[in-house]
Amino acid sequence: MSDRDHYVAANRQAWNEAAPRHAARNQAQLCRQFADGNYSCLAEEVVAMLERVGVTGKSAVQIACNNGRDLLSLKNMGAGRCLGIDQAEAFLEQARELAEIAGHGDDVSFIEADIYALPAGLKRQFDIVMTTVGVLGWMPDLDGFFRAVSDLIVPGGHWVMEEMHPVLMMYEPDENGGPSRPLHSYFQTEPFVETTGLDYYGYEQYASKPHYSFTHKMSDIVNAGARVGLELQYMHEVGRNISNFCADLERAEARPPMGLFMLWRKK
Repeated sequence: MSDRDHYVAANRQAWNEAAPRHAARNQAQLCRQFADGNYSCLAEEVVAMLERVGVTGKSAVQIACNNGRDLLSLKNMGAGRCLGIDQAEAFLEQARELAEIAGHGDDVSFIEADIYALPAGLKRQFDIVMTTVGVLGWMPDLDGFFRAVSDLIVPGGHWVMEEMHPVLMMYEPDENGGPSRPLHSYFQTEPFVETTGLDYYGYEQYASKPHYSFTHKMSDIVNAGARVGLELQYMHEVGRNISNFCADLERAEARPPMGLFMLWRKK
């Protein structure tokens, strides 16, 4: 097994392990919110990018869709065929429940798949690819990830990306409640390995399967897009908490960038 396959398989186990903990904290509320038919949890910057490229009737896919709430929000904006892809089946079960409650059980579907081994029939099938916060940091092979995303997009289509800012990966929260501090190099190449769980809602720590995350510099991200023929049309950085990680930094005097929004177009 290659290193990449090892990291992907380990992370799949860790996310499946986290799914019931996330559901216990937010699934009931999401069911109530999506029952009204118009709910959206998308950040205003994501909505602005989607409105810029146009959504109505367009086919869309979300990579690493988790419980599907962001994809269903996109569907509520008027998108056509929608597909969610995630490698954690336990989260997809939550997504399918929300889709039924939202009235989109027939026109929003979800599949379990490894982003590095997607079904060939999905190539050039989507006008819009969307990824929301917390995807790039789980990718051991950034170039391979960008190739996979680009393969999904029709020529002239777009990728709407919301992400943790790579600078934020330098920081760690203080265990005693003090301010978060930069403890890691921006240029780190070794993965972070953790076994304390993935509950970023209640911050419960539990003995979890090991999971691996990765630092990718801004230049890595921009160059990976250029190498697969993606044109960067828009980029915006924000200094507010969008990821529930080191949230105190948005109030820091020396505030770092915390969120990144990018709009790519396939040439």
